[in-house]
Amino acid sequence: MTRVGSVPKPVLRLAFQRVSAACGIATPILSALVALGIGYMQLGYSFTEQRLSELGASGAPHAFIFNVVGLMTSGVLVAVLSLGFYSEFSSDRVAKIGSGLLTLAGASLFMTGVFPCDVGSVEASASGILHGVFAGIGTFAIISAALVMWLGLKDDAVWRNYSWFSLSVAVVAVALYVPHLFSSLPRWNGAVQRMLVMVLLVWIEVMSIKLLSRSWTGRPNESV
Repeated sequence: MTRVGSVPKPVLRLAFQRVSAACGIATPILSALVALGIGYMQLGYSFTEQRLSELGASGAPHAFIFNVVGLMTSGVLVAVLSLGFYSEFSSDRVAKIGSGLLTLAGASLFMTGVFPCDVGSVEASASGILHGVFAGIGTFAIISAALVMWLGLKDDAVWRNYSWFSLSVAVVAVALYVPHLFSSLPRWNGAVQRMLVMVLLVWIEVMSIKLLSRSWTGRPNESV
């Protein structure tokens, strides 16, 4: 058994998986609290018509909090979670690709906080355009991560049920992303986006809880 100092490497791997799973569990909670709290504090903000990014738009009263805590911090947490999945799925090449896509999603979420959107999400400035680009990359990456994990884990005895859950999430997310992308329901832009984000956050929460459970009940790979 490989050791790091006096601690067996598999033990360190499981400890890291617990930390990464905790980051994943915290992500939906943090995101929801920030979005709801700032949304209620911002006078005139419409949860049904306006998109989440407008809470962090240039000139918005609580933009700094939304961008740093709601987007950038959540992006870091998702990236750490993805590393935990990479460790868990070290023997599954396809599922590891899904973990990599989740890393990309976390990095893109972080960058949406670096580049705030324009008022009304019109993408008029360089920052607004980059915000839209990173938001699109992040959404594509996390939906793809769910789909790829379904492909990689559908024959895994431990994760099989979660693989089919991932497929269901990917299908529902695509169905919601299309009207969101083309703004085909202008009076419901905010509501549609929130349903999309909720579906993806639920996926992160469920998968993180499973990873945490695995880190406590699973046996480390003694050959590593």
